Amino acid sequence: MTEPLPGWAPKKPPPSGDGEQAPKPKRFWWRFALASVLIVAVSAAATATGVLLYIDSIAQALGHNDRLHNKLQQALANVHPGEPENILILGSDKRAGEEFEEDPGRSDTTILLRIDPSDNTISVMSIPRDLKVEIPNYGTGKFNEAYSYGGPKLTLQVVKELTGLRINHVVNVDFLGFVRAVDAIGCVYTDVDRRYYHSNVGLPPSEQYSEINIQPGYQLLCGKKALQYVRYRHTDTDIVRSARQQSFISDARQQISVKDLVFDQRNLIDIFTEYTTSDISDGKTMLEVLKLFIAARSAPIKQVHFPAELGPSYVYSNETLIHEAVQEFLTGEPSVETESGGSSGSSSHKKKGGKKAAESAAKKKRKKPARSRQKLEIAQPGGDGLVPAREMGEAEAESAARKVGGGFPIFYPTRMPPGAHFVETDPYEHVVDPRVYRFKDSGGERRLAYKMVAVMEEPDGYHYFGVQGIRGWEDPPILDNPSVSEEINGREYEIFVDSGRVKLVAWHRGSNTYWVANDLEQSLSNEQMVGLARSANVMMGKKKPKNQGRRHP
Repeated sequence: MTEPLPGWAPKKPPPSGDGEQAPKPKRFWWRFALASVLIVAVSAAATATGVLLYIDSIAQALGHNDRLHNKLQQALANVHPGEPENILILGSDKRAGEEFEEDPGRSDTTILLRIDPSDNTISVMSIPRDLKVEIPNYGTGKFNEAYSYGGPKLTLQVVKELTGLRINHVVNVDFLGFVRAVDAIGCVYTDVDRRYYHSNVGLPPSEQYSEINIQPGYQLLCGKKALQYVRYRHTDTDIVRSARQQSFISDARQQISVKDLVFDQRNLIDIFTEYTTSDISDGKTMLEVLKLFIAARSAPIKQVHFPAELGPSYVYSNETLIHEAVQEFLTGEPSVETESGGSSGSSSHKKKGGKKAAESAAKKKRKKPARSRQKLEIAQPGGDGLVPAREMGEAEAESAARKVGGGFPIFYPTRMPPGAHFVETDPYEHVVDPRVYRFKDSGGERRLAYKMVAVMEEPDGYHYFGVQGIRGWEDPPILDNPSVSEEINGREYEIFVDSGRVKLVAWHRGSNTYWVANDLEQSLSNEQMVGLARSANVMMGKKKPKNQGRRHP
């Protein structure tokens, strides 16, 4: 087991934790804001008068935010209209109206969101809840303890000292709000990386935790299951959970239905009012935020992974690594070099200039995002870091082919990362691999699909990646806006890159769609991901005999 990095925490700022119960939470805000943006942006769906009435309805709904606005006003940075904004999103278990001063609630999720219309980028970065930090007036502790001690105000203070970022808005959302929000947008198609299962049946209270029952594979997740999926952490690390949350947000943002938003405005306002609090307490401020989203409406979401390493009790990071992650968050591009000329992560790099250093440095080095037809270096077979795995792949494909029957070709990898293997079927753990299943596409048609789940064991835990096939659905939402299209050995690939890492490589055979997906932390190298896809062979399913399954005399 690797040694954890030394614990690092910023110097204590003047104590000012507010100690009061958390204002009304809700995780739906990101959906509401994007929804509102699309409503305003679709001029054909609403007249100017209708838009003004809609904004006025929002303004009236924001009256409940006055209390939080007054608390945070001095700690938030003002910004001119149209400039980039950094927004702190808190997901907690505290509902507005639960007035228990001794328990302000617990912060379950902390996400930083940056919208930069000038560069057409949107970045998200999660802060691990178990990160070792210094909490003003309370000493060393886990990051999420700041919320329990001082609510959003103290959490904001710790975030600012930790990252050096200037925060423009804070939004607090609760779990039920998240559930209702996901249902309101018609649920979210997402590629579930592995089997998630836990039941409390027969367990003593001391061993019970949140139940979950979600199969692997591309599927539509609705409210409660979506919440179970993004919150799950009992056999995953804090870092993996953060990556899962960011991936789900990206999927959700891709799939928001303009029609539903336009014709369901009242429901959106109700959800926003009941389950969300923020510093935004007037229609003018909300309108400026909506304009910001409109300007960046075509921007892809860049997922920035917080640099951290697991320890026995805490998650650890250090000043250098956090600074580099903040640079990527601000620019939308991964850090390549440090000031000393070393590679990213070099311990010789020093942070300079206090809280505004990250912002000013980012403005100097900001680059335009890469075009969708960018070039990607393709390693030759043998130079992709993979090893032969034909026999293992064929066994997996044969199992899938028996289940799908004829007419659906099964692709399987013939090369794998060293030490990787497919998950084994285990009835006791409710695991079946490969999984063959049916689900409805966005048009309501039932599609046959399969998911092969592979796993690698690393010092920091298990990493799951996989192969997905879907019969007859050529354009699932996950394949919108590929970063690169590349023809290799006569096969056309769509390659999806996030923060410099390949997260998905897809291809088609007729109307059928296939892809290989990286693990949630994108641990496989770009060469390995492309190598997995190009190594894929095909096996045809055989038609099942008509009398299969019948008992013979």
